[in-house]
Amino acid sequence: MEACFCVICLDDDPGRDAGIVQTVRDHGWCSLRVVGTLDFAYTVGLWHTFRRPEIVMFGLQGENMQHWLNDFVYLGRDQGWPEPLVPFPGVLGGFETQLRPVHESWNDSLFGTIHRFYRTFMPVQQLVWPDRNGTWPWEPDATPSSRTRQAFAWLPVSGHPEGGWKLVGEMAPGFPFPVGPDAWVLTTRSVLDGTRPVASVSNDGNSYDVLDDRGYTANDIVLAFLGELMRRVPSVGECAELPDGQIATANAGGWTHAGLSAKDRELSEWCWKQAEPLNG
Repeated sequence: MEACFCVICLDDDPGRDAGIVQTVRDHGWCSLRVVGTLDFAYTVGLWHTFRRPEIVMFGLQGENMQHWLNDFVYLGRDQGWPEPLVPFPGVLGGFETQLRPVHESWNDSLFGTIHRFYRTFMPVQQLVWPDRNGTWPWEPDATPSSRTRQAFAWLPVSGHPEGGWKLVGEMAPGFPFPVGPDAWVLTTRSVLDGTRPVASVSNDGNSYDVLDDRGYTANDIVLAFLGELMRRVPSVGECAELPDGQIATANAGGWTHAGLSAKDRELSEWCWKQAEPLNG
C-alpha cells in the first residue's frame, strides 16, 4: 500500500482543522461543504483510508452534495470503485453520475483543506451529474443550468469556459472581498466598459452595488460577476474592506464613507429585482 503523509499518519497538529481530522479518525472521511454563489463540496480522507482520490461535486445544494458524496463512498467501499468516464447509478437517485479527473490547476483555488490535511495536494476526481434529461453538461443538448452550475474542472483553469467558475479558478484564494469573484454585483454597463468612472460602492450584507454618477437612475444597470468587474476596474478593490451598511463615494482624495440610508436600500432592492445578468 502506498504511503500516506497526512496529519493523522504523521501525528501532526491539525490546527484549525481539528474537527475535520476527528471526523476522518472516527468515520474514515469527511465531506465538506463550501458555500458560495454556487456551492461545491468535496471529501477529505479517502486517500488516507482507501488510497483513493478525493471527490468533488459542484453546483447543487451544498448539504445534499455532502450526502451524495457520502453515498458515493459507501458505493465504492461496498461494491467497488467506479472507473473514470464510465457512467454509473447508485448515487443521485434516478440518474447516473460519472467521474472525471480534476486538473491540478484548480488545487490552489478549491482544495485548501486537502492541502492542509495531507501537507500536499492529492488527486481529486469530479462527480459529474447530468441534467434532468440525463444529458451530460458537455453535450450540445445539455440545459444551460447544468453547464454553468458545474465547473468543468477536468479542464485546466486557463481553458475553462468564461463565467463564475473560471473567475474562481483564476482569482481565488486571495480575492480581497469577503465574497468570491463569482458573486453578483449590481453595476452599469458604462462602468464595465469604462465609459463612466465608479462614483460609489455600497455594501449591504456583503451584497455590493458599484455605480457611476447616475446612481440608481442609470438606464444600463446590470448584474455582473464581481471578479469580472475587478478585472475591468481594479480600483474597486480599494473598497474591499468597506464595512457592512456603508457607502463609499469617490472624490479627489479617495473615498468618503457614510451609512446607507433607507432610501438607498429601497432603490437598491428594486434595481436588483429588475437587473439582468450580463453573463452567467
